[in-house]
Amino acid sequence: MESKGDNQNKFISLTKKLGYEFRTTYKIGLKYIKEIFRSKLFLIIAVAMPAILMIFMGVAFGGASSSVESFSILVINEDIGFTNVSTSYEFGESLIGTLENVTYPVGEGEDPINIFYVYETPEYNQSVEDYLIYEEHGLHLTLIISENFSEVIFNFENDVIITVVGDPATGVYHSAVSTFTTIYNEFVDVTRLSLGDTTGESVIVENYIGIVGNTTVFDLMVPGLVIIGIVLNIVFVSSTFAEEYELKTLEKLQLTPTRAIHLIGGMSLAQLLVALVQIVVLFALSLAFGYNAIGSFVLAGFIAWIMSLSMLAIGMMIAAFAKKGTIASSIASVVAIPLYMITFFPVWGIENIPMFQVSGNTFGVFDILPTNLANNMITDVLIYGQTFSDLIFEFVSLIIITAIYLAIGLVLISVFKLRPKKG
Repeated sequence: MESKGDNQNKFISLTKKLGYEFRTTYKIGLKYIKEIFRSKLFLIIAVAMPAILMIFMGVAFGGASSSVESFSILVINEDIGFTNVSTSYEFGESLIGTLENVTYPVGEGEDPINIFYVYETPEYNQSVEDYLIYEEHGLHLTLIISENFSEVIFNFENDVIITVVGDPATGVYHSAVSTFTTIYNEFVDVTRLSLGDTTGESVIVENYIGIVGNTTVFDLMVPGLVIIGIVLNIVFVSSTFAEEYELKTLEKLQLTPTRAIHLIGGMSLAQLLVALVQIVVLFALSLAFGYNAIGSFVLAGFIAWIMSLSMLAIGMMIAAFAKKGTIASSIASVVAIPLYMITFFPVWGIENIPMFQVSGNTFGVFDILPTNLANNMITDVLIYGQTFSDLIFEFVSLIIITAIYLAIGLVLISVFKLRPKKG
C-alpha cells in the first residue's frame, strides 16, 4: 500500500511535469507569434488581403437588397378541389399553373423570362416562422392556398382569400406581393367570369415574419470571406515548418527535451491568436458595409476559431512532405483553391452530397472539409439566428473532424520531420 508521502511526491512530480510542458509550449508559441508579427508579408497575406477582399465584396454586393426580375415562391397547396354537378375543379392547381407560365414580355427571338419560379409542397405542418427560417433567404414569397379554395370560387358572393407570407423588411418581398396581387386578381376575375359571376372580391392576407431580414448576396458571402482569410494561414504554417527543417532548426530541437507536442502546441497558440485578429477585423469590416446579421458574432467567431486549428493541421501535412519553405508555400497555395471554392458552395447554390444521418442530422461529403462545415454553421448562426443548442451535431462534427486533422498532421510531422536520424 502506497504511503501518503509517496502520493504527495507523485503529485508534485506531475505538477512539475505539467508546468514544464506548459512553459515549453508557451515559449515556442511566443516565438512563433513574434515571427508572425515581424513578417510584413504574412500580415499582408493573412490580414490585409482578406480585408481588401471583404471591402471589395462589400462595395460590390453590400447594402440594401437589389431588385430582381424573377421571384422564387413556395406554394403550400391545401386545396381539396370541388365538384359541381358532375364536373370536378381544382383551382389551386390552376393558380399554380398560371404562376408557372406567366412571363415578362420579350423581344422577337428572345427567350421568355418567368416572373415566378414556383416550388410546391402539399401540406404545411410547421409554423411559418420555423419553416421560413431555413427558406426565406432563397424564397421571396410563400403562398398558402386553403383547402376550400375551389369551393369558395363557386360561392360567388364570398371573397376568395389567399395567404401570403414573407419578410416585410425586404424590398423584394413587397415587389413580389405587388406582382402576385395583379396576377391573382386577374386569375380570380377570369375564373369566376367563366363560371358566370364576378360578385365577390379577391383578397390577400399577409402574414409577416422578421427572421432573416434584408439578406443580400454579400450577407451570404461574409462567412466564406472570413474563412478564406483563415485558410490563408496554411501558407505560413507549412512554410514555417519546412523552413525550420531546411535550416536544421528541428534537428537542434531533437537534442533538447522538447517534443513534437510542444512544437504543435506552440504553433497552435500562435495560430489561434492570428485567427482571432482576422475574425475581429473581418467581422468589423462586414458590419461597416451593411452586413445584415441577426445572430451572435461571438458564437460565429468561436466556430471560425475552432476551424482555424484544422488549417494548422493541413499546414503540417504539407510541411511533412516539403523539404523547402518555398515548395511548401507553393503547395499550400494550390491546396487552398478547392477550400475556397467549396467554402462558397452555399452562395453558388451547389448542394452538399449526403453521406449519413444521425438523429435526423445529415453529414455531407463536403463536410469532410472543415471549411464547408464551419461556413454552413456560421451562416446558420448569423443569418438564421440559430444558437449553440441548434447546432450541437454540427459542433460535435467540427470538433471531431478538426481533431482527426490535427492527429494526422501531428503523426506526419513527427514521422517525417521530427524523427531522430540514424547515425
